[in-house]
Parts: sequence; C-alpha cells; structure tokens
Amino acid sequence: MRMTNQTDSIERALVAASAWLVEHGFQLNNREWASLILIGVLAAWLLPQPHIRHSIRSVIRSAMSPKLLIIWISYVLWIALFVFLAQWQCLWDQSLTKDTVVWAVTVGFVSLAGFTDAHKPGFFSRAVWKTAGISVLMEYLVNLSAFPLFVEIILQPVIIVFSTAPVLIKTSDEKKKWQGWSSRFFLILAAALLGNTAISLSSAWDSIDFRLFVLRAGWPVGLGLWVLLLVFLWSLVSSYEQAFIRLELARPDPQGVWKVKAGLVLGLGPNLEWIHRAAKGGTHHIARTESVWATVQAAREFKHEQLAKKKAEQSYQADLKRFAGNPDVDEQGRPVDKREFRETREALDWLHTCHMGWFRHAPTVYKHELLDRIGDDFTRQGLQIPSGIVMEVADDGTKWYAWRRTIGGHHFAIGANGDPPNQWRYDGRNPPTGFPGIAPEWGKSPFEADVAPNWHE
Repeated sequence: MRMTNQTDSIERALVAASAWLVEHGFQLNNREWASLILIGVLAAWLLPQPHIRHSIRSVIRSAMSPKLLIIWISYVLWIALFVFLAQWQCLWDQSLTKDTVVWAVTVGFVSLAGFTDAHKPGFFSRAVWKTAGISVLMEYLVNLSAFPLFVEIILQPVIIVFSTAPVLIKTSDEKKKWQGWSSRFFLILAAALLGNTAISLSSAWDSIDFRLFVLRAGWPVGLGLWVLLLVFLWSLVSSYEQAFIRLELARPDPQGVWKVKAGLVLGLGPNLEWIHRAAKGGTHHIARTESVWATVQAAREFKHEQLAKKKAEQSYQADLKRFAGNPDVDEQGRPVDKREFRETREALDWLHTCHMGWFRHAPTVYKHELLDRIGDDFTRQGLQIPSGIVMEVADDGTKWYAWRRTIGGHHFAIGANGDPPNQWRYDGRNPPTGFPGIAPEWGKSPFEADVAPNWHE
C-alpha cells in the first residue's frame, strides 16, 4: 500500500512538473533537441580529457572572480526587472520563460560581454540595428518550425562549418572561396526554412494565438535594447575605473586624488570614447591638477586635443580614398597615395623587433628563417597573409634587411648591419639593392631623413 502511494506521488509530481514546463514554454522542438543531443555528444567526447576539464575549471574560476560575479548578478537582476516591468504593462506571458532563459544565456550573454568594445565609434548604432533590425524578425520566423530530428542533427554541424570557416581561414584566396560558398549555402537554407515555416503556419492558421505570436517576435528586441542599457552602464564604470588607475599612477601626491577623479567625470561626462582615450594615457597634466575646477578645465583640454587627433585621422582616411591610385607627389616630393604606408611601416618595425629578440638566442646571429618562425603573420599590423615582405639575411648572420611594396607602388625597407639595436630605414620608388651600409640608397648612417622621408609622419 505504501509502495502504491509513493508511486502515485511520484507520478503526480512528474505530471505537475511536466505541466509547469509546458505552461512556461519549456517544451522543446526538434531543433532544440538536436542542439542538446549534439552538445551531449561533444561533452561526452571532451570531458574525459584531463586538459579539457582543467581548462573548463580555469574558465569557471575566472568567471567567478568578484568583479565578474558582480556583473553576472547585476545582469540577472536587470533581466528580472525587465520581466517585472513587462508584467506590469501586461506584456508578459508565462510561456516566454524558456525564451527569456535561452536568450539570456546565449544572445544576451554575448551582448553583455561586448561592453569592453562599447567605446568604439558606432558600437551602439550597430548593436541597435542588430537587435531591432529585420534580421531579428527573419530569425524568429525561420525558427518557428523545425525540420525532422535527423535532418536537424545533420544540419547543425554543417551550419557551424559554413559559419566559422570564412572567419578562421586567413589566406585571402581560401577566405573568398569559403565566403562565396557560405553565402550561397545560407541563402538556400534561409529559403528552405522560410518555406517550411510558411507551410507550418498555413496548416495551423486558425489555431494561432496572434497576441502571443507578436509578443514572441518582439520579446528578443525588447530584451536586447534593455540589455544595451546595462552594457552602456558597465562600460562607463569599467572605462572610468581604468582612467582612475591611470590618474593614480601619474599623480605624485595621493592627497586630493578624489578631486582629480571628480573633475575628470565632470569634464568628460558619459562620453565613452573620451573616457577610453583617457584610460589609455595622455592624462599626466590632468593628474597633477590641485582642484576640481582645474581638473575639469584640463579634462576639457584633453578632450579638445583628442578631438583634433580624431579629425586628423578622419582626414588621413579621407585622403587615402581621395588619392588612391594617384601617381603624383606633394610639394615635398612625397607620394600622395599613402595606402598601406602605415601598415607596412608597423609590420617592418615589428619584424625588426623580432630580429632583435631572436638575435640573442644561440647562435647570436640574425636568423635566416625568422619569417617562418613568426609565420609571416602581420595581420595585427593590418597586412594580409602572405604579407608581401621580402627579407634577406647575410650568410654569416651579421646583417639583414627586409622590404615591402605598398599597393600604390612605393617601397619601405628596414635593416641592420650590426648587433641590436642597430637599425637602418629607407623608402623610395624601388626596393633596396643590398644590405645597409653597403648599398648606397640606405645613406651613410641610420635614420637619415633624406633616405627615409616617409617613415617619419
């Protein structure tokens, strides 16, 4: 008798739990089941490997640091506040619970993690368009109806391949091929998904709850815009924290540092771009002020200086487009087509730095295979792979030089004919014909302005 009662209790509990899950939208479609199955298979393959478990534990420990824990708690409370406000305005339905949870741990989490990039120009306009644009509606429509389970299990890994390959591949030719294949694949997939959704909707048109239909479509948009407010607030806090650290390091006397911080806030306000620039440096004169008003004035001067630099950069970028392909020179005899000048100089400077570092590794000579060791990867400097850099090293390893031709036909070169930090620079219409100190185009000594006029801009 007792066994029967326990069985009945378990059955009632399961029925009640199942009813609660259905009421709150936790019934899964084939697409979601396929995702869970694939995640389970991936976990079963990865988790038995000790280094994978160690990496996961390290990530979890990092994510649970006090600062990040505050961010996660604020994120959960922020979303809970949104649900409360929506319920207050009669815009909430219990069946949206699953949608809210899934969005929060996927799309919302990615949005929140982007607060470190919020200072970049156009970040919020792009984020708003991404959140409230037509792509969100299309994503909602194509997910209304799933394919059979076995189709979803096969399709999802294929989608991952076509999504990641164009990003991971670095060589330009292969990247273009994958971008073309990916575009065609997703175009066909979108048409198939929309067709499948249209068929499902037409067959169940009379039973559709249109209020819930519209609410589900707009819910991710509302959540996304709401979380962007939190992204702004955390970016503001983070940027000012870094700027304050910079001020504390630059201020010789810690007394009155609160005045400097208060003045900086009053001077820069909520403008993330200027705060981020202050966090990167250039605020020594601000740190040495002695009153709140003096700090405000210094902060405004800093902002004007940064604005002038920004305008100069905008002018530089405009000139790159305006003079693209123009073979003329300016009044100083320098090419007006400066495309890839900056990127080439930075790449060659980095190569010189690498040569100095590797020189000290036995044998203490310049290494012939250095480009192979660093992978000819200068993407951080703005060049593609291959970089187009040509390098020559003397047989005895005592001297070297490297050059690169820009897209406009100008050549930059850098090299050395002695132990580090020896350095020679050159630029001209033709590449150097030999090593520094031997070939005449390098001049008679390092850093001769006449032989490298476009290195110093």
